[in-house]
Amino acid sequence: MSQPGTATRPLDFVEQYAAAAERFAVAVAATPMGARVPTCPGWTAYDLVCHLGNVHAWAATIVETGRDAPEQDDEPRSHKPRVVSEWYAAKAEDLYEVLRSAPPHKQCWNFVFGTDGAEFWQRRQLHETTVHTVDLFACTGREPEVGPALAADGVDEVLTVFLRRMHDRGHPAVLTAPLCLLATDVDRAWTVSPRAVVPDPRAGVPAQPRGSSTETAPAIVEGPPRVVERRHPGADQVAAPADVLYRVLWGRGDRSGLAVTGDEGRVEAFLDSRLVP
Repeated sequence: MSQPGTATRPLDFVEQYAAAAERFAVAVAATPMGARVPTCPGWTAYDLVCHLGNVHAWAATIVETGRDAPEQDDEPRSHKPRVVSEWYAAKAEDLYEVLRSAPPHKQCWNFVFGTDGAEFWQRRQLHETTVHTVDLFACTGREPEVGPALAADGVDEVLTVFLRRMHDRGHPAVLTAPLCLLATDVDRAWTVSPRAVVPDPRAGVPAQPRGSSTETAPAIVEGPPRVVERRHPGADQVAAPADVLYRVLWGRGDRSGLAVTGDEGRVEAFLDSRLVP
């Protein structure tokens, strides 16, 4: 899979996933299953664990078969934290064995690129587990540490995978000028630029780029933003440690740790967009 940044800063997605899943399982055993998840409104810790375990099972089936698979709907036999932890650990172990045995470039289906390498799922399940560990810890008022390299890769995944995913699902990012996101602790930067716009045929008159003072008709964005891993001179900029950027993009952290340069309104509009599911 060709994605900006991952080739030059490789992570062992499978082994890091295994470590993340073990950490999650340990935390499950120490968390009341009826606890509310503040970062996932309406969910309890039990709901969160069931979700992640079933996502692991779904991903394992996809990687094994190479094809899309029905969503899973399994549950532990009780709500006791120890039992739920064991149920989750079994799901996570099954996925680990599948990911470990699959060559990274094995072709299989995914929900963004259609067909691509199994590395997509190795990476996706690492970040799925990491983000939901943040959610689980939030049930008891804690914040897990996310290492800079992992967090930076997670920023890259949001920008190179989920912006496209959300655009295709009808949630285009609000972006009217290039925006640079800078991870200050790993010296990585991404510039996100809007695509050209075309007239909305229902409007009957030409459109101008969104944000233009001469805008005369609704516009249709041709595609998801373009993303390149480099700085763009003169672009609006958001700078922060990688972990801060990662949490903000996933809606798991406040923006007080961000240093914004340029048009704050444009930056806020982008960050307020539905960037992830």
